[in-house]
Amino acid sequence: MTDLPQAVKPPSPKRRASQFKSLSLKLYRITILVLIVCLIRDYFVRLRVQGKAPIELREVQKFIPAAHSLQVDHSERMGLFVLDEKQRTVGYAIRTSPVSDDIIGYCGPSDTLIVFNSQTDHIVGISIRSSGDTTSHVNDVRQNEYWMNLWKDYGWNQIAALDLRSGEIEGVSGATMTSMGIAHAIAHRIRSSEQQIQADPPFLFRAKDATIIAFCIGACLITFTRLKRIHWLRKLYKLVAMIYLGFWTGDLLAESLFAGWARYTVPWRTVFGLVVLAAVAVLIPWTTRRNVYCQSICPHGTAQEFLGRVLPARSKWKIRPDIKRALRWIPALLIGLILTILFLRLPVDLAELEAFDAYLLASAGIASIVIAVAGLIASLFVPQAYCHYGCPTGAIFEFVRSHGRADHFGRSDLVAGLLLILAIVLNQYADQLQLLLLQ
Repeated sequence: MTDLPQAVKPPSPKRRASQFKSLSLKLYRITILVLIVCLIRDYFVRLRVQGKAPIELREVQKFIPAAHSLQVDHSERMGLFVLDEKQRTVGYAIRTSPVSDDIIGYCGPSDTLIVFNSQTDHIVGISIRSSGDTTSHVNDVRQNEYWMNLWKDYGWNQIAALDLRSGEIEGVSGATMTSMGIAHAIAHRIRSSEQQIQADPPFLFRAKDATIIAFCIGACLITFTRLKRIHWLRKLYKLVAMIYLGFWTGDLLAESLFAGWARYTVPWRTVFGLVVLAAVAVLIPWTTRRNVYCQSICPHGTAQEFLGRVLPARSKWKIRPDIKRALRWIPALLIGLILTILFLRLPVDLAELEAFDAYLLASAGIASIVIAVAGLIASLFVPQAYCHYGCPTGAIFEFVRSHGRADHFGRSDLVAGLLLILAIVLNQYADQLQLLLLQ
């Protein structure tokens, strides 16, 4: 008789609970990270769209009475969606400043509000918000109803194709230069957006990108296959990565890099290999519990590892547990400082807060070199000292790293929640805080 196949036992309630807890923590951590990035992105898009004199709802309601709220458009149009009480789009608003501030009428630029109807895409009205031009000339333009209403005949695409040189739009008598300056500013504002939309760079895949991706593949092979048992191969791989990514190209992951991407966009078309490296650094530990970037790729981590073997074990320092706990706050505090610098737009180079910029000696700042050297010296006595107690970038990769069924809500998760609250507060009140700092 043949043996009957044994029934597969369903997972026990305890195991299901641990799996659910692990999954919940993974989602919590990646969500925290994504939300902070989105808050940074939202603030700087809002800043580019609204500038120092944001469009107010009451200005738009003069042309669209049903307007109930304004929502920033993250596309290259750089405007505001006009929403009614039911959050339906009923219009679109842009301003000429700061994009067209270089266009002078008689003696200064004018900031003009242009409001479009969402259904027809035609202008429903324009208003001169402020101007550096002669007051009497600006008032003449404001009071000329014919000229102000002339724009209602045009839509977005028609203005982009407008030929002002042919006299399609004439200036206001007595304020010709001021009115035509406003006309040129409106046309320039819309054309600039169209050029940005059409100016996506072509996808480039260079030998450099292929090399970085090869390093990513190599790190995964050394981490997840039997190659990890070949110690000389691991050392050789790390040494080559340190020389190429550190001293040769300087393609290192750092807070300054991620901050730039969060503020503007991820340049996957032009630096595809670096984007892949960043994805590997975040997603591999999040899904597999292995921090491959810090353990196998990071040049500064490799340099510390090699230096840590110079002195014998008896020369190593034993740090008290309470001091260790205190030191582990440093990366979190640095991340909080970085968020504050970003949102308040303080004149601080974020690259100066980490060691990685020091590997490009020709352009490295003094602060980066000092941090790098101090971290390397410390690694002689404390294994991976900078990685454990001074690296905000590594702290992020370690934060998202899954620990499987043994995972639990810890101090780093609480700190991440506090950093998210900090980002929310800074996103909403950065301008007011800036004014307080200037007083």
